[in-house]
Amino acid sequence: MGSRVRFRCEKCAFGTDELAVGWGKAGRDSYWGGLAHCPECRALTVVNLAEARANKRDHRCPTCKGLLKLIDGTSERVPCPKCGGGLDQVVLGSWA
Repeated sequence: MGSRVRFRCEKCAFGTDELAVGWGKAGRDSYWGGLAHCPECRALTVVNLAEARANKRDHRCPTCKGLLKLIDGTSERVPCPKCGGGLDQVVLGSWA
């Protein structure tokens, strides 16, 4: 099952919208939401890792088109797009 999460920064009060990470009942072949951030513009986003691509590592930022860096699950420190501090994860529930 997938998780619905939000991230918040205590330092600067930045917060994300609800993000859908993981996969549902259909399995990883349909949708596999992977957390990613853009080193260029510092955007935080979710990419569909199930998409068929020639190069699975070539995910682009929807904001600036820079290369995204995948974040290993939700255990890796997620940088705040505004101040660079660490974001705290809030689990809102699950989705199927």
